[in-house]
Amino acid sequence: MSKNNKNNKPVEEEIEIFEFVDDEGNIEKFEILDFIEFEGKDYAVLLPVTENEDEDVQVHILEVVEELDSEYDTYIGIEDQETVDKVYAVFMEKHKEDFNFID
Repeated sequence: MSKNNKNNKPVEEEIEIFEFVDDEGNIEKFEILDFIEFEGKDYAVLLPVTENEDEDVQVHILEVVEELDSEYDTYIGIEDQETVDKVYAVFMEKHKEDFNFID
């Protein structure tokens, strides 16, 4: 589970890097590619930031849970692979002109 300021959602065409802290205290950097609403829930599609531009990276999809008593949203890993696949399919369809998707 990670937290991120919910007021810092990226503006279209603007690349923003977010730092997420995992349950073990490790800091990881991600670019948020998009927010997808699917079956009544919100999901973030994240691209890990790496030093090596030639490195193959996979996107991560996390559920976004709004915290009513906090200025931060909570990002939760999804255990159901079928849900991940469906959200990714929505993302691919939405951005088929923007990215070169490979299997």
